Amino acid sequence: MMAFINTMLPEQAEVKDRADELLSLCKQAIADCSTVKPTLDSLDKLRFKQRGSKTNKSQLKSLYNQALNEAEQQKATLMAALEKVSEIRALEYRIRSLVGPKSFRRGVLMSVLQENAKSIPLWVGKPGESPPALCGAIGPSPNIAADPGDHVAALVPEPDVVAAACNLSEGCILAEVVSYNTDKAIYEVEDVDAEEGKMRYTLPRSKVIPLPKWKANPVTHPEAIFKKGTTVLALYPQTTCFYKAIVDEIPTHVHDEYSLYFEDSSYPEGYAPAIRIPQRYIIECPANESMTSKNLDSSKKRGK
Repeated sequence: MMAFINTMLPEQAEVKDRADELLSLCKQAIADCSTVKPTLDSLDKLRFKQRGSKTNKSQLKSLYNQALNEAEQQKATLMAALEKVSEIRALEYRIRSLVGPKSFRRGVLMSVLQENAKSIPLWVGKPGESPPALCGAIGPSPNIAADPGDHVAALVPEPDVVAAACNLSEGCILAEVVSYNTDKAIYEVEDVDAEEGKMRYTLPRSKVIPLPKWKANPVTHPEAIFKKGTTVLALYPQTTCFYKAIVDEIPTHVHDEYSLYFEDSSYPEGYAPAIRIPQRYIIECPANESMTSKNLDSSKKRGK
């Protein structure tokens, strides 16, 4: 045990510290919830009791202000917890960079990608504040590059059946940013599909699209949700490739996923049956048609 501790990287110790801090914040969030609930119950009882009679505005106002203050405290705790999650992810990327890439079997990789989609934080802004770049359907900022460790959709040389089936010399894959050269506006990215061999590509910024970092709330920020009928680029299930699709149904709740029709020439209508895809893996379809493989038979999709 001592030998393990002595060889532990400083970043690994930091991960443990951040995890302990995250646990404390989660416990605090539960305590905050327990604090605000009695206030809300008292507020509801007062409103019900005084329904139809003269309302004690002073008492109501006092309870409203108390509930708002307690809710703000709860929000601050949750935001601090999300910040700890971001710090842990950054540390984990640094550890991977130091110890080398870890290979996953395809089934494990698919599970990791699904969990990644579920774990992206929900963006919560102040009243009247607009969603930031990379929140739901909001695209990336032209002035800010993706960070090392970020997942992106990358247009890379793809000399396999996927590209050959569409007469393309490139394919759009899920990749991880290794570095970015600001002077040359060039990314170095790595294919996430370890089973097919770790491949690194040097690409201009125009061929790299960062994925959403925040989940959009369709109730409070519908402008950050793709509209029905929109053509998008989405990660096809059980693969690490992006393909064109049409939005069939949009999320109506924070936990909902999109329903998409992927273009597929093997079906008479030209589209496969609707499939549920999370916000994390849906981006705006670029004007450049070569960013995606059109009318692709499902049997030829990478990973099938």
